[in-house]
Amino acid sequence: MSRLRSLINPVLALALAAGLATAGTARAASPDAAASFVQDLGDRAIAKLSDTELSEEQREKRFLNMLDEGFAMEAISRFVLGRYWRVASEEEQKTFRATFKRVLAERFVPMFTNYGTDDFKVLEGKPDPSNPSLYRVTTRIKDPTSGNMVTANWRVRHKDGEFAIVDVKAEGVSMAITLRGEYNSVIQRNNGSVAALIDRMQKALERDGTKGDS
Repeated sequence: MSRLRSLINPVLALALAAGLATAGTARAASPDAAASFVQDLGDRAIAKLSDTELSEEQREKRFLNMLDEGFAMEAISRFVLGRYWRVASEEEQKTFRATFKRVLAERFVPMFTNYGTDDFKVLEGKPDPSNPSLYRVTTRIKDPTSGNMVTANWRVRHKDGEFAIVDVKAEGVSMAITLRGEYNSVIQRNNGSVAALIDRMQKALERDGTKGDS
């Protein structure tokens, strides 16, 4: 599991930081355009978050701002909670979204310190045979544990003239499904309580913050 997580984390980090709804002109749909879109997103994410002059606080703020500006956090929150989203109260949903963003920042922002543009390369884009509005873009990304380049596949949607990333896979494992499995497991062990998951997430953030201050 630790080996798998070492591959999943940097890919998901790039997806979260770079996988924003496109802010710009409409793009024509094609495999090459989808591939260029992913390369551009990866390059921009690395450029914004790997600046060695940034403090950890500044880097985290940039990460959170990117999430706020364009990433569909409500849709992601709904997916990772699965059926438990419907049983959560409105306040629990709101608190989960806010806590989820902090967890993502805590987990992934430190990885960008040592990333450069050579650590993320697009190989090719292809139509997704399962859906005519989707493309599959294959990339190579550095595994921070071994330093080796590993394969990651991005599913890119084209809708209303814009591209957006809908999923990323490393070693065949879906990022969104991985997070959903983690959180649903915690909820199930606590008799279906979303509040218990939120409490666990917040306590973990507090512990990590204490470690950072020591």
